[in-house]
Amino acid sequence: PNNGVASTTKAVKGISLSTTNAIGKSASVQAAVHARVAEMESSQQKALSELRDREAAKANADAAEDLVRQRLEPKLKAWSEEHGQKKQLRALLANLHTILWEGSGWKQVSLADVLEDGKVKRVYHKASRVVHPDKTMGLDVEKKFVAKRVFDALTQAKVAFDEGKR
Repeated sequence: PNNGVASTTKAVKGISLSTTNAIGKSASVQAAVHARVAEMESSQQKALSELRDREAAKANADAAEDLVRQRLEPKLKAWSEEHGQKKQLRALLANLHTILWEGSGWKQVSLADVLEDGKVKRVYHKASRVVHPDKTMGLDVEKKFVAKRVFDALTQAKVAFDEGKR
């Protein structure tokens, strides 16, 4: 089955400590070994339960994000695309106020405000600070989802903007 190639993988085994190691030892050594085995087993159980809790929390967060995605995807797509084409950075920035949540800290800009390339860059960086993933950690699932999608759309549009100037 291995086509003549010798298998070099060994079974990896962690630390093995069992109560059989205490046989024939003094009472104090036996007690210490038993205590250490019990401590290791409880530590393993605790770590396993913490891992399961984290996995369950992640599954719940993913399910909540899926619900939000189903509900908000059409609105976000309408904001970022037109006739199947990605909108330009200037258009995205001028319409950003229509997609962001109340209290996001974003001040509406007009298309006239982003006609100059220097102002586009400045407004893009301000927008990035509002929706950057590091800045949206404490928000609810819906706002995080919107911020993530807006950040991705702005980043892609900025790359296209920069390439268009070359």
